[in-house]
Amino acid sequence: MVSGFWMRLGKFGLVLLGTYLLLAYILVVTIIIREELPIVDAGKVVSVLKTAQGTSTLEGQLRNVFGDPVPFGVVILDDQLVQADNTGAFRITNLNPGRFVLEIFAGDYARYTREIQIEEGINHPTIKYETGLWPQVFLVDFHIFYKGENEIFGMVGFANGTGDSIYIERASIIDPNGEVVTDVLHDNDGFQYYTDLSNRLAIIEEPQKALKWAPNMVQGGEFPPVRGYFPPGPYTIEVHYAFQEGHELGQYQVLTITDHLDLDNSWVPHLPLER
Repeated sequence: MVSGFWMRLGKFGLVLLGTYLLLAYILVVTIIIREELPIVDAGKVVSVLKTAQGTSTLEGQLRNVFGDPVPFGVVILDDQLVQADNTGAFRITNLNPGRFVLEIFAGDYARYTREIQIEEGINHPTIKYETGLWPQVFLVDFHIFYKGENEIFGMVGFANGTGDSIYIERASIIDPNGEVVTDVLHDNDGFQYYTDLSNRLAIIEEPQKALKWAPNMVQGGEFPPVRGYFPPGPYTIEVHYAFQEGHELGQYQVLTITDHLDLDNSWVPHLPLER
């Protein structure tokens, strides 16, 4: 009699505990959603717990204007919200065919808004280059490759996502031992090479020589082959840049990007991460 009572009381207690934990979980999730969604878009309510039953899927990879992957961006479509992984890959399921607005939010990139058509099955929108994410800051693109025995070359691009001109004073490529291999601008008439690519670029001679990069402009380029001994490993480009005031004072910020020089002789950038 006594043992049966305590068993029933114990079961009742477990039910209460389970109910409490469920309510606590719902409360925590609600708080998280309310805290995170205003950061994404204060004017849009998104249900991250939506249980849609559509037959279409949207999947792809977030990339910027240079074609480089952008990790951990937030993707919103048809009131569904997902976060891309560390390679920029994302997937949204249970969609219905139709016309929708795709929105993407990622770090130092501008809010991305684009209207897309969702068809039956799996949809793969292209999000790179002209349709890629545009930076709100100064962005550098750097890839280095073997051209042949004892010779390397590479790609160096710049994107000014700000509303002001940026002055690039140097762009030095440094090997794994910390030695400068070449300066993309000062060697091989690099200043003139970039200004020949666009009439929106200019060479400034005073108070020190610099490449004046126009606001809201992106341009890719290459540096010519360099001969020498180049072991495989991490190579870094060190870019010294400033806005007008910093340039006039000779005070430059330093931005570094690292790429790995491998022995596969492949010069095709972005290829290993294509999906």
